[in-house]
Amino acid sequence: MKKVAIIIPGFGYSGKEKEYKKVAGFFAAKGIAPVVADIRWKRRTFSEYLAQFDDEYGKYFKNNKEVYVLGFSFGAMMSSVISSRHKSKVLMLCSLSPYFKEDLPRIKKWWKSWIGKGRLEEFKKLSFTNLAKNIKCKTFILAGNKEGPEVGYRAKDALKKIKNSKLIFIEGVKHDISDSRYLAKIKKVIISDWK
Repeated sequence: MKKVAIIIPGFGYSGKEKEYKKVAGFFAAKGIAPVVADIRWKRRTFSEYLAQFDDEYGKYFKNNKEVYVLGFSFGAMMSSVISSRHKSKVLMLCSLSPYFKEDLPRIKKWWKSWIGKGRLEEFKKLSFTNLAKNIKCKTFILAGNKEGPEVGYRAKDALKKIKNSKLIFIEGVKHDISDSRYLAKIKKVIISDWK
């Protein structure tokens, strides 16, 4: 059985950035073939991101491979939905965005404006509580301790609701996967912590 890691970058990123190449390298060093998803972000809704993912990357689950899933920010939101629908071996949620139905009353008004009306309407129906019931794999939740209360709340809530999960706060780190401390923690989890 071939081991594959699907990496879903944050909103607006393609995986061509050096930080995602580094994450792919951590998986490769562990003998897990990395696949960086290239999501078409502009002028699309969350359901369209998921449909694109299923069309282009769903085959990795269908081909009975051992699949690891890592996502950052919006990519982590996608990863949580994907792992609730498909059987993942391990899930790593990095800086899980707080845009689920349960989060919307808590987030800043300008954050809602930034994501756009179409996405906001979909997020009003996207319940993390319901998703978490269907995430059965070992899950690591990572977040910087300087990301803000909304991300911290989402991370702590995910820990409570996903069975077999572990929360790791990274000291001094903001919402930035390219931070060397963030990358070092991801590497440690991949190389040492999950088996």
